[in-house]
Amino acid sequence: MKRLVDLTVEDLKANPVWRYEGGSGSQAMVAPSKRVTLSQSDDEIYLAATDFELFDSTAHVGFCFPADDSGIDYLQPVIVSPSGHVNFWFDGPAMPATLSNQWKALGKLPHEIFPVTYRCLVPVDGRTVSGRVDAVVSSRDLTSEMPAAPAPGEPGVSAAEARVPTARPVQPRRDTGPVEKRTARRHQAEVPVEFTQGDIHGTGVTGNVSRRGMFVRSTQIPGTGPKVKLKVNLPEGRTLVLMGRVVRGSGPIKSSGPSSGFGLRLAEDSPEYQDLVSRLREKPKMKERGARSKKRESP
Repeated sequence: MKRLVDLTVEDLKANPVWRYEGGSGSQAMVAPSKRVTLSQSDDEIYLAATDFELFDSTAHVGFCFPADDSGIDYLQPVIVSPSGHVNFWFDGPAMPATLSNQWKALGKLPHEIFPVTYRCLVPVDGRTVSGRVDAVVSSRDLTSEMPAAPAPGEPGVSAAEARVPTARPVQPRRDTGPVEKRTARRHQAEVPVEFTQGDIHGTGVTGNVSRRGMFVRSTQIPGTGPKVKLKVNLPEGRTLVLMGRVVRGSGPIKSSGPSSGFGLRLAEDSPEYQDLVSRLREKPKMKERGARSKKRESP
């Protein structure tokens, strides 16, 4: 077992799959695994060796968490360089000094790096997880109330509006045509929840939700592996019961106050939950229509 931040290219070549053992940030721990394939239904969290290619065609080795590639915050791709890890996802603000040190570790300028293409070397349910990252992304970028990003080419969609990080494009190579946008856009939804996992009983508030899961702000963080039963207390006294698994935990983030919690991936489909996400997507549209109406009415 070793710290995730200490994982080297040699480690990934010797063992392409590593199991997440717990902890967050610099204290996250991983252990080598003999697995040669992975599945979305795995009870435990695994990272897998991944090939990366920068915009200038230089090749690098790293890893990602490929079982759930619905968003870059779940995939969390990382290049492993001799000078340290280069992260494309930050659970908190990406500080300029940190990014500058990352690019120095690669010996590159940003325009030589992005877009970055990646290909996981370990199959997930028989398929290869691959895609493209256009820029560094942080949790702040995925907590917008904007509706889910539409695919390029849809009516009324500009190139700037469609430019979001991709998780599994149709054509991962650059300059090969349109890219399907698959990132699961998060929508803010502060709703009280209760959760249980074995002897653990806790409460929290949903920070943001997507079609595949949610982030729950709570001082109690369940462990990865066993399923978590989550009761969402909706308005008008209604409740929604969900089952899921913890895919990541987060300690306090200094820049945003005493905030901690965990990312939950749903373990089964729920039409009621999908309806909730759909209604949240409609809220910004309603606000926009109201703003346009007021503008027309103003003298």
